[in-house]
Amino acid sequence: MDLENILESCAIIGFDVLCFTLLYSKYKEGSNCLKALKGAKQFEMNSELKNELEGCGGTIPYAVISGKVKALSTPLRSEHPPFVRGVLLEKITNELKVRWIPGLRIWSPVDNNINRKVASVPFSLVGKSKLFQKKISVEITEPFSAEELVLTEVYNDYRKYDESLGEAIIGLLSREHIVGIKDTENLLLEDTTLTAIGKLTTENGNLIMAPPDNDLTYFLTPLTYDSLTKKISSHVSFYKGATVVLGLITVVLLGYYFKKSFSEIWRRICLARDMRRCREARKLKRLSRNSEATQVDENRPKCVICLENYVEIIVLDCGHACLCFNCSEQISNTYCPICRSRVHRLIPVYMP
Repeated sequence: MDLENILESCAIIGFDVLCFTLLYSKYKEGSNCLKALKGAKQFEMNSELKNELEGCGGTIPYAVISGKVKALSTPLRSEHPPFVRGVLLEKITNELKVRWIPGLRIWSPVDNNINRKVASVPFSLVGKSKLFQKKISVEITEPFSAEELVLTEVYNDYRKYDESLGEAIIGLLSREHIVGIKDTENLLLEDTTLTAIGKLTTENGNLIMAPPDNDLTYFLTPLTYDSLTKKISSHVSFYKGATVVLGLITVVLLGYYFKKSFSEIWRRICLARDMRRCREARKLKRLSRNSEATQVDENRPKCVICLENYVEIIVLDCGHACLCFNCSEQISNTYCPICRSRVHRLIPVYMP
């Protein structure tokens, strides 16, 4: 195999191994997360929650609770629909562009985030109220670090951008045009039912949900516990299947390139053996020709490359007898000069 083929093979196998590694890491991460979720303790938001927590030493490493969002201070208000209130606010300004892709010869839309602001107020999850019982609440900390957090879009405004003549010329040269500006406002609304999964602790008599330790995943999601488990389980199944498929492809590629390399090595061994036989046959022919007439030699075909020496070699697999020994050493790893097929073997031949 020449250097180009070797580099091509290494690039293909390397890319396949890289994809396999990425998918396997995703599968392993999801599998560990799913295992931790199934082992998490589920608690009802009732008066027994504090007693259960104290019975576990005041801290539960991975717990599941569910309740409605309630602000612990003055809630945030949206600027555009002012009657909407929430506890987490996200404002995003996106610049919408179109960019020319020469390879596909199309204008592709590009969404470029140019500004993002977040704000929050302390909030808790409150359980269902019962007659003559105080509501149980759990304060949520570091909500923006949680996975599966979904905010409700309360405002979306698109403004078309009118380019000036200079900007249009620059856009033609840079192959990029600004189309418009989009402002979006997202809120985590009060009274939204959320499921929180993390470390449950007590502090000064208050229940607190915080990000868990030991690389466990912190969740704050509108999905129920069962729905979240099914969602992650489906992702794990997908990554597992993709990992198995890519693993099989990797094995097949390695087997193919190993067989190809082994065949090339074996071909070179056979060529070296044939060349050795050619040298021996040439010596014998020189001794036999000394006793023959010169006119007999003149009738023998000559090498198609040098046009000086007589034909002494036959090329396999094509079967063309067209080379002398000297020229056969130069093309032993290339192609037949007659039909341009690949040279697999060189066999000495006697041409009367």
